[in-house]
Amino acid sequence: MPTTDPATRWPNYQEADFVINNYAFTSGETLSELRLHYRTMGVARRNAAGGIVNGVLLLQGNTGTGANWLRPTLAVELFGPGQPLDARHYFIIMQDALGRGGSSKPSDGLRASSRITAIATWSNRDTG
Repeated sequence: MPTTDPATRWPNYQEADFVINNYAFTSGETLSELRLHYRTMGVARRNAAGGIVNGVLLLQGNTGTGANWLRPTLAVELFGPGQPLDARHYFIIMQDALGRGGSSKPSDGLRASSRITAIATWSNRDTG
């Protein structure tokens, strides 16, 4: 039976967190630490300027985790050899939505910020 563990099934599979300190929402509310958990597979290829040219960011709905993309029935059809997002050719990034999985959520002690569970309304004041 083939393995379903993503670390052994997909090339260069990794999980990590991206942390933004002192994150400010457009409302003026702030979080001392905003954590986005993500998974990647494949290898990033860069152009002469250093930009990634084979990156694919797979977004979640408001309530999902990047692990949803790794369900065997879906992942094999997307990331397998010869498939549309063949992990041997693309650098694929799958993040956990805020409030889910390994990303920041109210149960992390962020209960004071109602915004953490409303990803559709958040944006950084500097980028709109």
